[in-house]
Formats: sequence, C-alpha cells, structure tokens
Amino acid sequence: MSSLPLADDSVSSFNKYVHRVFVGTLLLIFVVAGILLLTGHRSWARGVALGGAASLVNLVIMAGDVRKQGPMAGDQGMSPAYGRYALRMAVIAAVLIYSATSIKIAFWATVLALFTSQFIMTGGEFLGEREQEPS
Repeated sequence: MSSLPLADDSVSSFNKYVHRVFVGTLLLIFVVAGILLLTGHRSWARGVALGGAASLVNLVIMAGDVRKQGPMAGDQGMSPAYGRYALRMAVIAAVLIYSATSIKIAFWATVLALFTSQFIMTGGEFLGEREQEPS
C-alpha cells in the first residue's frame, strides 16, 4: 500500500490545480463581462457569461473524468468515459444552439468564451503555474 500516499498527494495537487483554474476562469469571465456591460455591449456580455459558464461546466466534468481514469483512480481501473464525453458535448451544443438562436446573445462572444478555461490553463503554463508533481 505504499502507492496510497502518492495517490493522495496526486489528488491533492490535482484538486488545487483544478480549483486554481476554476477561480481564474470565473474571474476572467466576470472581468470581461463587466467591462462589456460597462461599455454598453449587453449581448456580448451575455455571450461571455453563457460561454464562460459552459466552459466551467466542461472543466468540472473533465476533472471528474481525470479523477476516475488517471493514476489517482487506484484499483478502479479505466472505465469508459463515453457518457461523460457525450454530456460535455451536449452542454456545448446546447449553449451554441441557444446562442445562435437568441437575438439577445452574441454568438461569437459565446464561442470565444467556451475556451476560457483553456486560456487560463495555457496562461498558467506560460507563467509556470502548472500542476505540480508530488515529491
């Protein structure tokens, strides 16, 4: 059972990383949507809020997938993630369809905001703030 502490360290490190990305994504969404609201671009602010929310949902579902399938899964093994993948794609599709059919939401703002979590993760990589390996 010597791998158990390593798994606990990995889980803790991963949870901290996901939390950092989640908070960074949320802050970026609030800042950008707030700036857009203050400048009078309400439909773009709604698009950023909608796409950003979908980005956060996608991040949470993906983090759950990694916990269930990665080295932190322990003896559970690899379980197929088809259902969770389908759920992620359904959330994205629903957001895009809703945005494309609503005149109150800017479609392209929604599309760009869908990548908010990825922007935060990439920015963290450039700044050296990636997930730390347990020592």
